[in-house]
Amino acid sequence: MCLILFAIAPLDEYQLVVAANRDEYYDRPSRPAMFWPENPEILAGKDMSMGGTWMGITKSGRFAAVTNFRETPADPIPPLSRGDLTSRFLSGSEPALSYLQQIATRADQYRGFNLVLGDADGFYYFTNQTSKITRLEPGYYGLSNQLLNCDWPKVIEGQQKLERAIHQPALADALSMVLCDGGDHRAFSNSFIASEDYGTRARTVVIWKKDGHLSFEEQCYAKNGVAESLQKHSFTVKN
Repeated sequence: MCLILFAIAPLDEYQLVVAANRDEYYDRPSRPAMFWPENPEILAGKDMSMGGTWMGITKSGRFAAVTNFRETPADPIPPLSRGDLTSRFLSGSEPALSYLQQIATRADQYRGFNLVLGDADGFYYFTNQTSKITRLEPGYYGLSNQLLNCDWPKVIEGQQKLERAIHQPALADALSMVLCDGGDHRAFSNSFIASEDYGTRARTVVIWKKDGHLSFEEQCYAKNGVAESLQKHSFTVKN
């Protein structure tokens, strides 16, 4: 996942709004977003190489998303998969804060990552670049492959576009347009990537309302940004 724009309680109507692109090599096998047959509580895509996920949410409102951190990897490569950080949280019941406190004790066993978790007690951000757990207050956020709210154009401008989109009646469509931005001449300005080998594999929009209704839409892409399957799910979160 290379861009996550999200808003926590941005208006009285919404609990959480997420617009996210997952960028990956096209030949890495993955499963589109669905309620997992192996755990029907979890709604997420799945990396079939390592078994984890880049982003997902449960029927009880546990949310998790991870991005890689742009870095020169350590030598030797840390042994654990970053997709486990999200999938283990989604499949468990431990509060987000205590889960992150446990992750912090072994964060050096993963390559660089950013992690956003949320549950009934609140939303949190953690990265193994600083080992600091941050509670996220209501507001607008942008996350890519640097620290939260970094100065990359797609992050800064993405937050601004998210804030404008949140007032649109067709919110899902407005968020999808933000995620399809091909950028300009500036480095890190393109939200959407398309090429022969690597690019945006999934565009995901999550809208969770205060009344519990949640909609989850994922558009998958193949080489050169060709649209493939479109997944739409909705349910009522039961805390």
